[in-house]
Amino acid sequence: MDVTLLGTLGWMPRGARETTCFAVRSGSSLLVFDAGTGLRRLLDPEHAGLLEKAGEVHLFLSHYHLDHVCGLAYLSGVLAGHEVVLHPPAEALTGVDPVTAVSELVRRPYNPVDLADMKAVRVQPLAPGENEVAGHVVRLRPQHHTDTSVSFRLDDELVIATDTSPDPDAVAFAEGAGLWLHEAWYWAGDPALAAVPEELRPGFAAHSEATAVAGLAAQAGVGRLILVHLNPLHGESSYLPMRDAARAVFARTDVVDDGTVASTSASV
Repeated sequence: MDVTLLGTLGWMPRGARETTCFAVRSGSSLLVFDAGTGLRRLLDPEHAGLLEKAGEVHLFLSHYHLDHVCGLAYLSGVLAGHEVVLHPPAEALTGVDPVTAVSELVRRPYNPVDLADMKAVRVQPLAPGENEVAGHVVRLRPQHHTDTSVSFRLDDELVIATDTSPDPDAVAFAEGAGLWLHEAWYWAGDPALAAVPEELRPGFAAHSEATAVAGLAAQAGVGRLILVHLNPLHGESSYLPMRDAARAVFARTDVVDDGTVASTSASV
């Protein structure tokens, strides 16, 4: 299974990186995880093949923060001609009615067309535990964030955990997966931490420290860890030292550029 990382930043795009979006082509379906600004990369020639002959596009939402759903405004341009199934987490996972939440994001006056009027788009929430989507088993579990987010496991190959603090319970969920995409907002040894404004510090508790994530990956025995949902305020110069600190804990850790295609059976 190949995963295209269309967006690897959190919060806001910067430079050559967009906000969270990952894509997996599976037969006649395209599975997309989160609708950050990275969704627009499906229009780029190097990624256009992901949509060729894709009948349905299944778009999974980990939560409703704007950096993960702003791409919903792009649906009619990026995914024109495709049937789109939106998969928000069920209310049992987040405490939020998913149909209402998505409808509120895609409606006038914030969007030219209401979701109910977009005939090629339908909403199919996913329950806790196992769900069957496009011939795959998709598992969901709640995470610890400012508003509840969910982690995804696609078959036994791919796990995605973005917008969460480090969670020991995630080890069992990710155990044995070929590839874990896990957020890393900062690393404890970063000298730039001292300059973080006081008003931003509470947000760090809702996100993950890189070496703690690497420790979870080591316990889970995953094939490879790629750090995603990177902090845009820290900039490119901080990502490789963060990766190196994480590699000291789990050697098969990497940070990659947007547009990278990663195999779930690959190693660093």
